[in-house]
Amino acid sequence: MDPALLLEPTILAQILIQGLVRGAMYALMASGLSLIFGIMGVKNFSHGEMFMIGVYVMFFVTVVIGAPFPLGIAAAAVVLFFVGIVIERALIEPLRRRAGRDWLLDAFVLTIGIMVVLQNLALIVFGSRRRGITELIDGHLSIGENIVVSYERLMIVGVAAVVGVALFIFVRYSYAGKAMRATSQDPEAAQTLGIDISRVYTYAFGIGAALAGLAGALLISIFPAYPTVGFHPIIKSIAAVILGGLGNVQGAVAAGLLLGLIEGYTAFFMSAGWQSVMTAVLVILILIFKPAGLFSRRVERP
Repeated sequence: MDPALLLEPTILAQILIQGLVRGAMYALMASGLSLIFGIMGVKNFSHGEMFMIGVYVMFFVTVVIGAPFPLGIAAAAVVLFFVGIVIERALIEPLRRRAGRDWLLDAFVLTIGIMVVLQNLALIVFGSRRRGITELIDGHLSIGENIVVSYERLMIVGVAAVVGVALFIFVRYSYAGKAMRATSQDPEAAQTLGIDISRVYTYAFGIGAALAGLAGALLISIFPAYPTVGFHPIIKSIAAVILGGLGNVQGAVAAGLLLGLIEGYTAFFMSAGWQSVMTAVLVILILIFKPAGLFSRRVERP
């Protein structure tokens, strides 16, 4: 390939768009994971399975029922919100009450168990066959003579941007969001002020799961539904959380977008196999030189 072609504005623009789509997924997944960790201190390794359930819900609503795809996206977010609430109330909350000071370590092991159970349940119920949708929206947008962007990719980036802004406004300005921030900084002081931290933990886990389910629904044409589809997204979202700073939701969003762009350009200029290598190298470098993350802020853990 002519090296000059690698710097063509049209080629760089196409890679930028693909990187933004990839980064939008990482940002949604990482923001939910970071929200759960920042408030509860729980490293949720079942987060990828929330993504997987979201893809299955999207497939069921849009293909089996035949409903419009916006309804499928909304259904995935709502269903995963309640799935997250049930998991937190039925499994994590009793563990928190009974395990004492060591509950966070036990919760870490618990989420691994939830991951294994959900994967195998999906395998038993749905089998290993992949179920997906070719595209959610037909058509494309032409910019100039050589830049072509599908409406679906624009929709994915647009929805991710709207959800990201809505999450920021919710956490920053709503009463529930302020309660979450207070709980994340000092749960004992928050409880003294009358905040029900158990309810905060439940809603935080539900919102985190909903964000993962939303990401799965949006990306069903790229990641079809099958039992282990959440493995790649959870690995990348963990990397984004580390890069952005543990517990920093805004940092996780920024790091997710940055990671998507880096992987997009890496795949084009080098090869697709180097994407995971670059992600691992970035995480190692951050852990060595800036272990608190690129966008770190000091947060007291629950």
